[in-house]
Amino acid sequence: MDDTALTAIRELASCDDGRHRLRPESGPAGEQRTLTVGMATYDDYDGVYFTVMSLLLYHPEVRDRIGLVVVDNHPAGPDAWALKRLEERVPGLRYVPYDRRVGTAARDRIFREARSDWALCLDSHVQLLPGALAALLEFIDAHPDSDDLVQGPLVAEDLRTVRTHWEPGWDRGMYGQWGCDPRGADPAGPAFEIGMQGLGVFACRTKAWPGLNPAFSGHGGEEGYLQEKFRRAGRRVLCLPALRWTHRFNRSGKVPFPHSWDRRLRNYLIGWGELGLPVDEMTDHFAGLIGAEPVERAVRDRQAEQNNPFTSFDGITCINLDERPDRWERTRARLAALGIHGDRVHRLPAVPTPGNHHIGCALSHRRAVELAHTDGLENLLVLEDDVLFLDGATWVLRRALDELRGRPWSLLYLGGADWGRTFERADGCHHLEHVTGVTTTHAIVYDRGVFSRLLDELPDNEADMAAWIGEHRAIDQYLARWDQPGCYRTVPVVAAQENQLALVPPDLHDQFGTARTAYTAS
Repeated sequence: MDDTALTAIRELASCDDGRHRLRPESGPAGEQRTLTVGMATYDDYDGVYFTVMSLLLYHPEVRDRIGLVVVDNHPAGPDAWALKRLEERVPGLRYVPYDRRVGTAARDRIFREARSDWALCLDSHVQLLPGALAALLEFIDAHPDSDDLVQGPLVAEDLRTVRTHWEPGWDRGMYGQWGCDPRGADPAGPAFEIGMQGLGVFACRTKAWPGLNPAFSGHGGEEGYLQEKFRRAGRRVLCLPALRWTHRFNRSGKVPFPHSWDRRLRNYLIGWGELGLPVDEMTDHFAGLIGAEPVERAVRDRQAEQNNPFTSFDGITCINLDERPDRWERTRARLAALGIHGDRVHRLPAVPTPGNHHIGCALSHRRAVELAHTDGLENLLVLEDDVLFLDGATWVLRRALDELRGRPWSLLYLGGADWGRTFERADGCHHLEHVTGVTTTHAIVYDRGVFSRLLDELPDNEADMAAWIGEHRAIDQYLARWDQPGCYRTVPVVAAQENQLALVPPDLHDQFGTARTAYTAS
């Protein structure tokens, strides 16, 4: 064992406060580091632990140039406390709870959270061979403004066999099969261009990150898709031979991560659809795995999802108090009746402020917008958990969104109390009107153009928000007095509140009432 490894072990063993904390790091602040090394995990503390420790033990020469991020995709799970504790014990490591979307696409968050110019994403059960991080940093130093995607060869358990890339083609429910380019045999060799590679290890400049489709959920679908997005942006996909890695493919016990053939097929349909690629080979392959009928159903479901106007929103967040699971279940049933299922809706625990619910409501809306802003979403529909929907809501919303397309906008109310006021239709529109002074935020869409303003003007803590509420009364009152142009509402309104039906036009009361009875019965 060399001296650097011994030094690392001695540092790990030191305890200065009786709780085995690591000694403070002496390197530069996290924001000044060159590279963020991140991993997204779902109930895999062991994988995270050994990946993190291998980085500390076997790459000490670059430790002061990297920061660590762990994105916990199941922050309500049994491993969350242990993952969070790593933040206390490992200098420079940040723990990020994140469940807005659950699946391998949660890796997207690493590039959003990075506080450095470059980010390296690892699976939470990958180990980099000694020298791999140094080689990547050397590449970054030589090409600091590169917009390319950088990957490296997988090393098998025999530590001799390497797989430099994936060959295109369908195999066992995935697009791609392992291949080896002789140029990758020499770790000292230069980077070379490849078509695609598994996503156990990949890096790029954070500003070059193209993002993963926000509709992805569950396991798989990003390989091939991500590389093609880089190429279509005029960039390259590179294999850096020295960026070598091992991967734990097998795992004892039940894998806790939610995955299925249906989810994977859906992801491929989403990704291929975004890129405009033909899907015949894909559907034929999956039909051979799971049968023609499930594949046909998945294709129909995806087509229905695309035709549903609610899927036009990059994100749908429902604010719900932990103590009111009954409301969350009712809202889920109401959304399902509109064809909005499962992973399309993110439940955000509302901030409880019993003394003044307006404080918690504003903080909750702010948190929803903050998550959407960090995720790079184009827009976000925020629902409060007492929302009701008009029978025929999808019919109206589809037409309203068609009329909104191409217009600059900031807010779109799906409901909203007008207190007897009437508004003019937007030019040439039947289902869209300009509004001012509208209150209630039980169903409101925020455009990304207002994310920054909301985050700047809304306080992020209860004490400051209490003072803010003292001035503005409530978030809906604040928005009602906004000077931001482009505030619209659907005509007719398609959302109301359980105890506020009196605020919608009288001729619509029975339309919401019928829906309420049906939803409650379900």
